[in-house]
Amino acid sequence: MRVKPRCRPIPFALSSHPLRRERRYGFALAAALLALLLISALVTAVFFAATEETKIGTASVKHQLALSAAESAVEMTIAEWNPAWSPQVGLGGTRVTAIDGFEVPVDVHVTRLDSTLYWIVADAADSLSGSGISRRIGVAIRVLIAPDHSITIDRISERSWSELF
Repeated sequence: MRVKPRCRPIPFALSSHPLRRERRYGFALAAALLALLLISALVTAVFFAATEETKIGTASVKHQLALSAAESAVEMTIAEWNPAWSPQVGLGGTRVTAIDGFEVPVDVHVTRLDSTLYWIVADAADSLSGSGISRRIGVAIRVLIAPDHSITIDRISERSWSELF
């Protein structure tokens, strides 16, 4: 009797068959970890962008509040103008007033330039919060006092105030 030699069959994975499958041990784990890494990077970027936008918005609001406080302080100074300030200030002198009651404290400097010209500078600074936000505006006005002691205040320029840096 003749014995047939026993041949081991070639595994399907090692065969040269066109539909052969290669074993990819651990590929699913690597792909899942890579996907989690990308998703966490995107979430971190979104949180960072949202935080920065919030900071920018808060700073913008504080700048606007400081500007509104400075404008209001100038308007208050003009509305409550006292003719007795002229002799007190003197030519070339400056009178400084701190005005509270706004969101931001304001210092108003009134400088007498000549007999009728005054330069009003309002400096609104949020020094309490330590944010470093401040706005400063200046207004040139002419004060005319009539013989009947009535006061006329005219702003000098077309644009009544200018922002100072």
